[in-house]
Amino acid sequence: MKQLLFLILFYCLSLNIFGQTTDVILKGSISYITSQNIYVKFENTEGIHMGDTLFIARNNVFIPALIVNNLSTISCVGIPVGQVTLSISNPIFGKIKVEKRQQDSISKETKAPVSLNANDQAIKLLYQDNKAKELKPRIDGRVALSSYATLSNSASDIRYRYNLSLNTKHGGDSGLSTETYVSFTHKSNELSLVGQDINKYLKIYTLAVTYDFNKSTNISLGRKINLNMANIGAVDGLQFQTVHRNFTYGAVVGSRPDYYNYSFNSNLMQFGVFTGHSIQNENGNMQTSLAVFDQMNDFKTDRRFAYLQHCNSLLKKLDLFCSFEFDFYTLDTLKQPKNTFDLTSVYASIRYKPWKNLSLMVSYDARKNVYYYETFKNQIDSIIDRETRQGLRFNFNYRPVKYLSWGGSAGYRFQKSDPVPSINANSYLNYSLIPLILTSATLNATLLKTNYIDGMVYGVMLARDLLEGKIYTSLEYRLVNYTYKNSHIKLRQDIAEVSLSWRIAKKLMLSADYEATYEKDNNSGRIYLNFTQRF
Repeated sequence: MKQLLFLILFYCLSLNIFGQTTDVILKGSISYITSQNIYVKFENTEGIHMGDTLFIARNNVFIPALIVNNLSTISCVGIPVGQVTLSISNPIFGKIKVEKRQQDSISKETKAPVSLNANDQAIKLLYQDNKAKELKPRIDGRVALSSYATLSNSASDIRYRYNLSLNTKHGGDSGLSTETYVSFTHKSNELSLVGQDINKYLKIYTLAVTYDFNKSTNISLGRKINLNMANIGAVDGLQFQTVHRNFTYGAVVGSRPDYYNYSFNSNLMQFGVFTGHSIQNENGNMQTSLAVFDQMNDFKTDRRFAYLQHCNSLLKKLDLFCSFEFDFYTLDTLKQPKNTFDLTSVYASIRYKPWKNLSLMVSYDARKNVYYYETFKNQIDSIIDRETRQGLRFNFNYRPVKYLSWGGSAGYRFQKSDPVPSINANSYLNYSLIPLILTSATLNATLLKTNYIDGMVYGVMLARDLLEGKIYTSLEYRLVNYTYKNSHIKLRQDIAEVSLSWRIAKKLMLSADYEATYEKDNNSGRIYLNFTQRF
């Protein structure tokens, strides 16, 4: 198995671009996040279809972030892909593949800022405004106030969250820039306890200052996630980075946040280096990044590993993304250090679009599961998310006629810890513009079979933009019918959800969501409210 994976890796790294791809890039931003879906606003969604992949930008490369499962004229609703972390106002990109002769006309119709023919060129949309103002001071940020209320027959729970995101660029006409992202969360009855353990309530995700020596070299101090090695998470310490032609180089020394409360922990030291290389021309692009790290616990090596990521727009209708982690260090049975070379994490995906109305994707995920510090997903969504994250997966989307989309996915996972293989499947049918009521309707069904649970989820969703796109509303119903194999206990739930996203002003957004769950012996409801002010 390892030999096969190494051959695949060698093939990925040695591929060149043989065909020409022309992409129109649409830029949007996340406007609303619920327990199940993420909402993205665009100026126009023409050319985006059910089942398409939306992307975020990392190291001048598109990284898959969302799969579209519903859309309107200016909004998309999607589910997250892989282990990406998303938040309100994150830039999101959609790629529309077109024939070269159609490129100019489509750019005008969709009002796309520019039409480009490769990932690395296209992602410059994110940075072109910054480059034009590279030495000019600027400030941007947002303040968000949220409340989460859980109501049931037996108890209620209300949580409040206050988020601050603030970024400054070259303040006072200097080379100094700052990044801040802080969150404070507490329950309604816990304010008096905050002083006893501030780290339980206050989470600092980013707090760093950066000095730009010039346009290509900078140094950062504080807590920050470096997009060239985002897989290791936040680093508390010093980061250096420089760019020379097609290469990016950097080094990091510092510590990791505490495992339990995300506070500063000087016992979790780490250091490492990274490099990236990108090639782009009129035929396509190829990008590769490599990082090597040593992570310590009480100043003793705990893990030593390398991370490799590769993106390649292969033939005209083919895209590849893959990432690997290799561990170099372990402890033997006598707890003595030992050098090794183990492939400990793999993710690879190939997306193929043979025709304009058909998209196919195959992926393999052998990464470690994600453990959340905090999540507001309901029981069934948490189960589906956990059981479908890893393994072999096939996705498809077919658009036979205008406004009608049919798509789905199938997954298979077999691990040493699983007595039997786990299988899952999902299919949906969407009509995006019902006449007269101008509403999008989606029918979907999900099958899940694991070693401990077996069942189906059926759903229907209606969504519509109102008031020239200022208000987005959706109404959803799901029927959950599962059986726990070991105990033969049946789980039957009726779940109803209504969501609203209202752009009150250009930079002021209100989001609201209510989800009700009905069971035989217990009914519960969850209310989410959020005000976000950007500046």
